[in-house]
Amino acid sequence: MTDAHPNTFPKLHNAAWPGVVGKGDGGEPPIDLDTMLDLTAAAEVDGIKFDGVDLFLYEPHIDIDISDDELKRWAEKFQSRNLVVGTVVAPIWPPTGGGSAMGDAADREKFLTQVRKGCRIAQKLRELGVRPYGNVRIDSACSPADWAQDPAGNTKRIAETFREACRIAEDH
Repeated sequence: MTDAHPNTFPKLHNAAWPGVVGKGDGGEPPIDLDTMLDLTAAAEVDGIKFDGVDLFLYEPHIDIDISDDELKRWAEKFQSRNLVVGTVVAPIWPPTGGGSAMGDAADREKFLTQVRKGCRIAQKLRELGVRPYGNVRIDSACSPADWAQDPAGNTKRIAETFREACRIAEDH
């Protein structure tokens, strides 16, 4: 939103993950993040512009294992377009390197590793001055059908995994 608009909240963000999710593998090609940022910065309706973007921490946009130097380059790109970063989505689903929050110990550790990496990136973006607010988004990384096989047990494991994810987030 622009400063001229009477409302300052909620902040208006464009989600970047539609440029990645469901793309590739014989379908539409992914939309590169630079293009998404250019389109976001240029969009305006009745004088209202986007305040920022929400990011999926997955290639080809932002690699979950990104270096601090590369992250600094991205921060400069956000700043040059007068955009901030809000929510970042940790790649916790198995195809993106994570594991199910209700899975076995190995799956849950993969899930938590991706949360830890996502929190590191979110913290670094805050330190670089481009992420004044936002959260690290997660979900259970499982299907309703898989969950329904043992609702009580799976809910308990998901809750335990989410509590551990919260402890990780507290450190960031």
